[in-house]
Amino acid sequence: PAVDPDRFRPVARQATSAGPLRVVTTGGILWGKGYEYALSAIRLLVDRGVDVRFEIIGGGEERQRLLYTIHDLELENHVVWHGPLPSTRVLEQLQKADVFLLSSLSEGLSNAALEAMACGLPVVTTAVGGMPEAVTDGVEGVLVPPRDPAAIAEALAGLAARPALRREMGAAARRRVVADFALDDQADAFAALFRRVA
Repeated sequence: PAVDPDRFRPVARQATSAGPLRVVTTGGILWGKGYEYALSAIRLLVDRGVDVRFEIIGGGEERQRLLYTIHDLELENHVVWHGPLPSTRVLEQLQKADVFLLSSLSEGLSNAALEAMACGLPVVTTAVGGMPEAVTDGVEGVLVPPRDPAAIAEALAGLAARPALRREMGAAARRRVVADFALDDQADAFAALFRRVA
């Protein structure tokens, strides 16, 4: 997996502690993405009095189940499902967010998470598949167990309370992508490999 850090990049934002914690996720609306656990975590945050807004971007076969879960948990004022968006709008949503959440039950190495990291977002992710290869717990974000809404809520609450930590982790996340997951670097590496083999 690799992304273009020249395209996916942070934008200057006015420093403020006002307003909700903006949490975003992008990807297919599929059972394996663990959205019910993410939504349960948002419910826990709301019950704790944390001002949070969860933006979900993507389409898929579990769309109706997602909407029912939002309704059942009474999260209509805290969760927005955008459906599929064009790539320019996805980039805008990433650049406006505070945290990227990946609640997958299984995952390779998520390009969506890498795009968010390139935009300077800390990542709260389940420690599944290849995700610990991109996110070091406490450095570029927070690793949590799968199927654990309480752990997700705790990680998000900690980031909500500490804007400076969000900025620090977001900067580390971007550095990690530029160093290890830049698209041009991977293309050059493949080209060099092909030249050696040929």
